[in-house]
Amino acid sequence: MRRARRLGLWIAVGSLLVACADIAEPSRGNAYEWRRIVTTGSGIDTLSFHWNAADLPVRFWAENSLNLPSHVQQGIEQWEAVFLYGEFSGTVVSDSSAADVIVRVGIAPKGGFSITRLARGMAPECQGATDVELAASGNQILRPIRIYVDPRFAPGSPGIDECLALTTTHEIGHALGIFTHSPDPEDLMYADPVVSTISRRDRSTAELAYHTPPTLSIEPR
Repeated sequence: MRRARRLGLWIAVGSLLVACADIAEPSRGNAYEWRRIVTTGSGIDTLSFHWNAADLPVRFWAENSLNLPSHVQQGIEQWEAVFLYGEFSGTVVSDSSAADVIVRVGIAPKGGFSITRLARGMAPECQGATDVELAASGNQILRPIRIYVDPRFAPGSPGIDECLALTTTHEIGHALGIFTHSPDPEDLMYADPVVSTISRRDRSTAELAYHTPPTLSIEPR
């Protein structure tokens, strides 16, 4: 069994554990801090990640429930459209054992490195979380990254499908490497967004993340 450690930290809903740093402005507007800043025994560590060309297309498996496969496909397409040079691409696969990212209905288990979307505001009917597990070395992400989408009301309730679509796309953004929440509710990657689509700042942040050397790698397939 692989030895692994989990960062015993949950991002508090709506808060950012980041330091305000000077970020060079990319070609398409301002970006927000996307990296996860953590305190370790030796000081401050910056965790950043993006998928490399050799890992593309990133393989997503979605539980066949609540229209998740369709929401995942739509979310992938939205994020693919963000990048000018094909820096990210994804595909939905039918075998979960071959997936790089697994998307399920449910609540993320406590512990680990998890980013939780606030269940309020634009999409109050459900909530989501993305769970990233690190190897014992602390500099490698173990496959698969896990996304959890949790409807808070009965399936078929008004607004559920729209909420699931928004939340799934938001969580895919975390799985792409946006490890924090935007401070602006006009961005989809805000913890409690008031928008349902990827914003200009989300686009700029994703571009910047994919053109900055990462500190984390993904374990080989």
